[in-house]
Amino acid sequence: MNKILITNDDGFESPGIAALCRAFSKVGEVALVAPLSEMSGSSHSITAWQSLRVKEVEVAGIKGYAVAGTPADTVILGLNLLHEREIDLVVSGVNRGPNLGFDVFYSGTVAAAMEASMSGIPSLAVSLALGESSNYSLAAEMALEVWEKFEDFLRVQRNLVLNINVPDVESKDAIKGWQITDLGDRFYFTRVRETRHESGWREFVFEEERRETEVQKSSDYWAVWNKKVSITPLCPNLTDYLVKNKLEEIAGLVYERE
Repeated sequence: MNKILITNDDGFESPGIAALCRAFSKVGEVALVAPLSEMSGSSHSITAWQSLRVKEVEVAGIKGYAVAGTPADTVILGLNLLHEREIDLVVSGVNRGPNLGFDVFYSGTVAAAMEASMSGIPSLAVSLALGESSNYSLAAEMALEVWEKFEDFLRVQRNLVLNINVPDVESKDAIKGWQITDLGDRFYFTRVRETRHESGWREFVFEEERRETEVQKSSDYWAVWNKKVSITPLCPNLTDYLVKNKLEEIAGLVYERE
């Protein structure tokens, strides 16, 4: 039986993580280790130089732990707390809102899955491109189908995350299939607006400003906007080997490669 660790970045009380617990308990033994509270945008930060507070909780009939820490913390802690049982899969989500394009670098949902992949454990980061339906159950169902489709492949891979974004539609019938995608380019700038206070403090607010950019049909944005489930393979090794080889060539450096 599969042993599955489930986490997220929206906190253990979010509807998305409950949907994942219900879906994946059909195919394996599920354990839950998730943040105590909202940790969106925390990226891959971890808690250093201080202890982590943990309490026992139950979500959708699954017993687990809520951690006063980051999503990456929960995976590190979860893998240690559950060390007596080999974990076959880590699933992070279902995130409230999409994780598309370069925004994956800010995402705590993706970071939790990436932390698992760094330990050689197959992982899924699951997000719902939130609209009017708030159909977390559908997103969890789609994630389960992705796992069942690619399970054999994922088991022999190291350091691989499948970043899954699901359109928010009323029913599965409205989904127009799956698409294996690239990360799309950002279609907005982050602007900084300042307000001043009589106290002398300066206050800054980040605001998104749309910019014109071409959305490639191979991108995750295009897939979700066209009501397809986007599946983007990600890995923690950010080395650009094509550029590395070119830099060596320009520098006149040639190394023996194994």
